[in-house]
Order: sequence, then structure tokens, then C-alpha cells
Amino acid sequence: MTASPRVAFAAWCDFLAPTEGGFSNDVRDPGNWTSGKPGIGTLKGTKYGIAASAHPDVDIANLTLEQADALRKSEYWDKVNGDALPPSVAFMLADAAYGSGPYVAASEFQAMLGVAQDGDVGAETIGALKAAMAKPSAYALGSGLADVVTEFASRRLLFEAGLGIWSVDEGGWTRRLFHSVVLALALA
Repeated sequence: MTASPRVAFAAWCDFLAPTEGGFSNDVRDPGNWTSGKPGIGTLKGTKYGIAASAHPDVDIANLTLEQADALRKSEYWDKVNGDALPPSVAFMLADAAYGSGPYVAASEFQAMLGVAQDGDVGAETIGALKAAMAKPSAYALGSGLADVVTEFASRRLLFEAGLGIWSVDEGGWTRRLFHSVVLALALA
């Protein structure tokens, strides 16, 4: 039985909790500053992966896990149309959005599916996804869904490896990506 969108969202949030950690107020981290630049603006920190640079009006130090999850829902899950996607795909796409922004994640996903890269996971993207999932697995993975999830993860790895900060975070990003694939496929 496939997980519901609510269960998939909760699983994604549970996955984020240990990877994003608690409160950090490192002066060297641009995300900890309201301006996104060290030494400029107010040093408010990051908590549960919610950064002052993206949320300058949030009291980061006193942010609750429930508040962080509400921000994740509205800013990442909903922006990639997570409730309309198969839970495994929603998990992967929301996590990519969390790392690179919803537009970049959705555009990467659309490129993989061969549809217009407009950053909107709407009817055209969902139709192409359904068609891809209906195909038998090209890699004997058991389903077209597994092919979609693993192909998207492969593309994410190549995208992240092309970033200028890859050498700093490559080990953590790679582990996170492999763990996300296992958890995402468990939702199917």
C-alpha cells in the first residue's frame, strides 16, 4: 500500500530532523545572517534547516519543530505540488527543492521527464510522470516509479557535483541523497 501525501510529508520532515540539526549561530555561515552575507545584517542563526537569510523575520533561536515543518510545507512541499505526486516522488522532489529551491528542483525534474522546464509541477509534468511510471523498469528495479526516483537522484548528484561548494559538502550530500532514495522508495 502506498503512503498518503500526509504520511510522505511527515516522513520527509522526520528525515530532515537529524540531517538539519538544531540551532547554529556560526558567524562564518552566510545563512545565519539576515542578509545572507557574513557580518552584514543581524546574526540570527539557523535551526532545523530554517535559515535567517531566507527568513529574516523569524525568531530562529526560539523556532519550534512544528513551525519549521509548517515552513517546509508551504515553501517546499506545496511549491512542488507534493500532495498531487506519488509519495516517493514528492519526497525526492521536496528534498531537492529544500536544497536548491523549488524552481530549480522542478526544472531538473521536468528536464528528466522531457517536458517544458517552467518550474511548475502541473498537469503536463504530472502526465509525463504517469507515463514514465507506467513503463516497465529499464533496470529491473521492479517498477517505472523506481526508475523515476533513481534517475532523479542520479541527476541530483550530477547537479550537486557541479556546484562550486561540492568539495566542502560532497560526503554529506552524497550520503543524504542515498538515504533519501531508500526512504522515498519505502513509501511506495
